Amino acid sequence: MLGAPYPLECSRDSREFAIETFRTRPAAPFRKRRKPQTHADPAQYTATLACLGRDGKGASLLGTARRLLDLQRQVCAALPAPLGPACHVLRFEDGQLTLGVPAAAHSAKLRQLAPRLVAALEKQGWQVNGIAVRVQATLTRLEETELSRPAPRPQARQATEQGTQALAELKRLLLPTR
Repeated sequence: MLGAPYPLECSRDSREFAIETFRTRPAAPFRKRRKPQTHADPAQYTATLACLGRDGKGASLLGTARRLLDLQRQVCAALPAPLGPACHVLRFEDGQLTLGVPAAAHSAKLRQLAPRLVAALEKQGWQVNGIAVRVQATLTRLEETELSRPAPRPQARQATEQGTQALAELKRLLLPTR
């Protein structure tokens, strides 16, 4: 089954693999990751998606995931560079687009740009009646913040002749005499 691109029957493992893949993968394709996600067998990944597409619920899940990924790409392209990659499509139902951002500053800027974003998405064929913005602190990554970066080490400098003499004098004064 692992080598076949389209298995004859769907196993429970392949369904669980597909569901976990879509549950754990971020909606943002442009976010930087520490390690790229690799699959042990690409044929299993393809077979799982094909198997998922055969089931009614699986096909619905697959269609929704693809639609949200497409919408995510278009939202990211329509927003300015610093804001686009930080913005994540959470939900799109009945013309109401719900976006998630990592901080209140992103939310404020996104609310200012909402009319322009709606116009850009309507040009792409999406019918967006409104945009809701949710601040989600879990979207912030510690490795991207300045606090997680190590402080720069000061450069070592050569001691001057006067400094070397002062250290030698201090050593002589501090060492016990016998």
